[in-house]
Amino acid sequence: MISRLLNFGVYLTLFGCLCGAQILNAKDLSASASSDQPNISHYGQLPEYRSLAISPDGKHYALIQRQGNQDFFVIMNAQTLELTGGFNADKYKARGIHFVSNEHVVLESSKHTRMMQVKENWESSSAFVYNLNTKKIKVLLSNSKGLFPAQGGLGLIVGFNKDSGELYMPAYAGRFGVTPKYHLYRVSLKNGRGKVHAKGNSSTIQWFVDGTGKVLAREDYNPSTQNHEIYSNVSGNWQTIYSYKTPIPEFTLQALSDDGSRLLLLSGDGNNLAVFSMSLKDGDIQGPLYVREGTDVGELETDINQTLIAVKYSGFTPSYEFNNAEDNESYSILADHFSYSSVNVHGKTADNNKWLISVSGNEGAGAYKLFDRAQTKLYNLVSEYPAVRSIGELKAVNLSARDGMKIPSIITLPTDPSKRKNLPLIALPHGGPATHDSLRFNWLAQYLAAKGYAVLQPNFRGSTGFGFALHDRGAGEWGQKMQDDVSDGVAALVQAGYVDPERVCIMGASYGGYSALAGATFTPDLYRCVISIAGVSDLPQMLRSEKAKYGRNHWVVSYWENIIGDPKTQREKLTAISPINFVNSVQAPLLLIHGKDDTVVPIRQSTAMYKALKKADKPVEFVTLKGEDHWLSRTETRLALLKEVDKFLDQHNPAEIL
Repeated sequence: MISRLLNFGVYLTLFGCLCGAQILNAKDLSASASSDQPNISHYGQLPEYRSLAISPDGKHYALIQRQGNQDFFVIMNAQTLELTGGFNADKYKARGIHFVSNEHVVLESSKHTRMMQVKENWESSSAFVYNLNTKKIKVLLSNSKGLFPAQGGLGLIVGFNKDSGELYMPAYAGRFGVTPKYHLYRVSLKNGRGKVHAKGNSSTIQWFVDGTGKVLAREDYNPSTQNHEIYSNVSGNWQTIYSYKTPIPEFTLQALSDDGSRLLLLSGDGNNLAVFSMSLKDGDIQGPLYVREGTDVGELETDINQTLIAVKYSGFTPSYEFNNAEDNESYSILADHFSYSSVNVHGKTADNNKWLISVSGNEGAGAYKLFDRAQTKLYNLVSEYPAVRSIGELKAVNLSARDGMKIPSIITLPTDPSKRKNLPLIALPHGGPATHDSLRFNWLAQYLAAKGYAVLQPNFRGSTGFGFALHDRGAGEWGQKMQDDVSDGVAALVQAGYVDPERVCIMGASYGGYSALAGATFTPDLYRCVISIAGVSDLPQMLRSEKAKYGRNHWVVSYWENIIGDPKTQREKLTAISPINFVNSVQAPLLLIHGKDDTVVPIRQSTAMYKALKKADKPVEFVTLKGEDHWLSRTETRLALLKEVDKFLDQHNPAEIL
């Protein structure tokens, strides 16, 4: 039985770094900040440490470490914390790290890509494998014959054969002018070369294999015919176990059951997003197997062969349901200990004794820790933001919308407790909109709190994470009830006496950027200033762009038309909820920010809004971020963004009353 009293040991608080770059020591980290204004670089730069992973034998850590404006891929000895390998990864956008064996670790990356033969730019991805023994790196699927030259998602791993040392990776094959097919490749860890292991077609979207490389199942979806089909190969012959015609697939396959006999899928049980299973023998669907009222299944945690390890639930904080009771008890201990933060499990050793976790929220700025279950000790490793000394208090609350619906929201208070009266407020609606905010460290919200602002992050209707009662009521409500939820959250804080109604601004990115523009145009009296980052301003134009990108019959287009509006039958509605058509209503100064390499929301959405505002003689600034994508993946541009936000707020809604 694991004791509920955790003993705290301490590893070094910082790992070493490459190339002789200067590093901070423990004394540096324990020093207290003395400036009245927060240091932009402490918040605006990419995390100093991220994507920490542990080897199966627990002898090594792998991570991405930032030094200045450069990223390094680093391998450390877990006992001595000595540098044992790595390379400069700055020319890649490093996205993640995971071990495939004790000797091999994979680094995932992406880059913005243009090709003459392709109309749209895209974010191409790749994966590298690093051998800890030879110190050599290989590009996976490199020099593989027949690969389609323009594809995203390259680098996905769906299986691993330990005996042969081969990874199983899906990729498109073909040439320009011919519709590519999605095959499954077996890829050597020695040289990175891939050979076709199983052939798919242009409709294939997913593969499943076991640890010997046996292909178990394939999933297809044809946007033209709208046929969603699943095929099983467990008998040695392909057979159809599921077939349904639908404009949007009703579920997504996520994992294999631990005995390999069933596929696990995410679908609704009527009230919540839940886990069901499908027999690989005959397609029989059972469930829900995992479901919790008032929250959604966020994701399924799997091993490298997509076999289920745990179900992760969403909500204000994540929670896990593992396959065995002892693991559930271990996680309960950790969650109870850090009850005001999000505790995430990032990896385990093969013997399941050591867990790599992170704590993010009131009790950590993305703090990585090692939990030794045998010794019941928790060891501090590194923090994503080690220079952040004080965290603004996060509170999880349910605010009432005007129709009585409860809107789960996160409020972040200024880091200085003496500055928590008559507060200036930044409303910060999230992107998506099918995502949600939770109790976790948010670099932007925390910077604003350090400046003296209260921050409201409302999970308006249409958000995920809290069940269908919240999510489904967002359908068709862009710029309407979804926007009312943001406005009503502001009003609730004003009515409660926490916020000065004359000092409220709204800021957001992606859908949050749309919400900011909607606030400026639809409720102009509410906000003193507005900041839109990569926001949508013209919904008909957005839908046209999606059709051009995916094809008019693609399920993505059907999805957007379902939750926003059909341009054929609801043209007037789409016009009425597009902020670009109401620039004459704008009163507050606006700041538009957009990355030039954004492949999700094209920069023309902000360019068009800027021109319309200038034509209407409205106060507006437009900042373009060269080389930046939709996710603010580069330190230089993230810093540039935060500096512009800082300057704009100081001018139009200063935190301190002068």
